[in-house]
Amino acid sequence: MTNDKEIPPIVQIGAWVLALFVFAVGFWHTHLGLKEMKPFGAEWGGLVVASIVLLLLLITYWFAVNGKGMALTFYILCGTIFFVCNLNYFYPAYMARTLIKEEAVALKDTIDTYSKVNTFSNKTTAKNDKLSEYRDEIKTQIENDGGFGTVAANFLQKFNETAGTQIDPPNNLTLSEKQKGNLLKRLDDAINKWQIRNAGDGLADAASLIEGKMELEALRKKTAPLLEKIGAEDEEFKLDSIRNHPKVILIKETVQKINSAVIKMNKGNKKQILPELAKEKYPRADKLGEIQNTFITIGERINQISTWAIIILCLFIDLVVPLAIYLLLRKKGDETSKKPKTIPTNF
Repeated sequence: MTNDKEIPPIVQIGAWVLALFVFAVGFWHTHLGLKEMKPFGAEWGGLVVASIVLLLLLITYWFAVNGKGMALTFYILCGTIFFVCNLNYFYPAYMARTLIKEEAVALKDTIDTYSKVNTFSNKTTAKNDKLSEYRDEIKTQIENDGGFGTVAANFLQKFNETAGTQIDPPNNLTLSEKQKGNLLKRLDDAINKWQIRNAGDGLADAASLIEGKMELEALRKKTAPLLEKIGAEDEEFKLDSIRNHPKVILIKETVQKINSAVIKMNKGNKKQILPELAKEKYPRADKLGEIQNTFITIGERINQISTWAIIILCLFIDLVVPLAIYLLLRKKGDETSKKPKTIPTNF
């Protein structure tokens, strides 16, 4: 006599429906997780691979439930593939906003740090700062305070004395946009030439060094505020179009510009001043959805609750639920095929 109770048909049907449902979820998100890989050279290639895995999973799962122990091994293999591909979709899809914000803030901080690196002597830096200050005061006067008047003329005289230049003041008080642009360009050119002359004899290429510093300064003034704004916003990002998103493009271009400026500064000096941004780490915003990037990011954020929440969710859908159903419905290999032997009472 056995103590096993027969499972009611309605429970068996419900268990199979639940198993098929989680298999369908795993199948679809496996397809989405493989889109960036483009198997067979197309996005639909992920659908083909997901279909192959699904069919093998269904077959092996049925055999495993009906007592074939070897089939369980192949089912777990298929479930693991579902888990990896599902994780490659769920993690970047639900963490895209956080990851992009963090990268934007990190780049903004990098620009601020790199811009503060002093490549000149203290005396040269002080004079350079004075020239920039005079230039900014002149710009303020001609743009906001009525034109080129006495105040602007005084600052231009100080600029000429510091830089050793002879830039003539405009003849008229009110300047056109073209005249303003020409004056500011002459001031910028004068600052650049002064920097090159006074950069020091220990440099391999002073002009390249100055150009790199100017590019970093432009990033600090124009790009850093945009990156800071990205870090403060809560915009949702769709994984299938993330590479063409304007903010992701900005991040990618910023990385290129930072490295370009660093290369020029290092070239202009006899030794490395600043390190380039590592290609393995920057940019990453345009690589969301790629398996390698997903698991590198997970490894770096493995101590965060949000990371574990997504891992547990994928494990639950792809492995825990089907295995729980298997344990409830499985038939032991010899239980149904063999009848219990009876012990004879008479000889």
